[in-house]
Amino acid sequence: MTTLITLDIATAYAIAMGTRPDIADPAVLNPDLNIWFNSVPGVATATASGSLPFAGVTATVTAYASASGTMIVGNAFEGTATAYASASGDILLVHQKNNWVAWSNIGQMNFTVGRSNVAGERPLDWKGYIYAIKKLGSKAIAYGKNGVSALVPSGTAWGLQTIHRLGLKSKQAVAGDENIHFFINSKDQLFVLSDGLQRLDYSEYLCILTSPVLSYEIESGLLYICDGTYGFVYSHADKSLGTGPVNITGISDQDGTLYTVSPATIVTPAFEICTDIYDMGTRRAKTIYSIDIGTDIEGTLKAAIDWSLNKAEGFETTNWFEVDQRGRAQITAYGREFRFRVKNLEYEYFELDYLTANGEVHNH
Repeated sequence: MTTLITLDIATAYAIAMGTRPDIADPAVLNPDLNIWFNSVPGVATATASGSLPFAGVTATVTAYASASGTMIVGNAFEGTATAYASASGDILLVHQKNNWVAWSNIGQMNFTVGRSNVAGERPLDWKGYIYAIKKLGSKAIAYGKNGVSALVPSGTAWGLQTIHRLGLKSKQAVAGDENIHFFINSKDQLFVLSDGLQRLDYSEYLCILTSPVLSYEIESGLLYICDGTYGFVYSHADKSLGTGPVNITGISDQDGTLYTVSPATIVTPAFEICTDIYDMGTRRAKTIYSIDIGTDIEGTLKAAIDWSLNKAEGFETTNWFEVDQRGRAQITAYGREFRFRVKNLEYEYFELDYLTANGEVHNH
């Protein structure tokens, strides 16, 4: 009788005419590895050899098949057959190269490494996928899952200088132009990269974002940070962060026209800003009675104060108070550290010229 033996090349072990008991989806049949043999009562063996190219492995295979059972009628054979395969040669394991960068021949989309030694490739010194490569001056910056690295041209190759060992919070958590980049790392911290790397942080606000998308408006220098639910706007010129549209996914200027991309109608919440932490140069307790705000806004402006007495505890926030026609909000807050909040209930562009806190420092 003739029996067909199928080799499972993924593990080099298979049960003939069936599937592996521990794998529900068997390997695809490769006819080149089939073994035919004639069985006789008792035990029959057969050998076959051939090439086994798969998954970057080149090897010579010798397969042995054996069968045992009972002769029933004529050449009919009833029993079991088992196939084993062994390989010899050089095993070449090729990984996915998901943290490699490649460069092409000059003026071509050809990345094949050839005798000209112009096209090439190299790995980065951190694991994981590369999300984006952006030009910064004469360098190329690679942003990925587990790091940020600068690729510096050196002859026909590129040198490597890793500048941040934490990856991006999401695949699109980076934006900028050829002069400046912004990105959010996996710790929710906002960074700016230009002549050097500077941590802006704001992690206490950006931590609510799930998969942020960053968009940079070159003319105004505004960075939009959105995830579809929450949105922020960072002004690099003013070093300030405020709430903003929640669903902007791209900004570009073409022929003098500014284009803004969004999957739906752009949602703009009430404008709100919060200052950095101030202790007025002393760790003594202080009482603030009012704050003066300099601006020419026509709409309704409100203010509030975050206050903290204990450095080991978080901030508490006062109620919101309306800013009167003089630009003053009557707010009382007692603490050692303060943050000042301002929001506008109507959409209107404005700038704050100054913010002055009026109060006293206590002797304790």
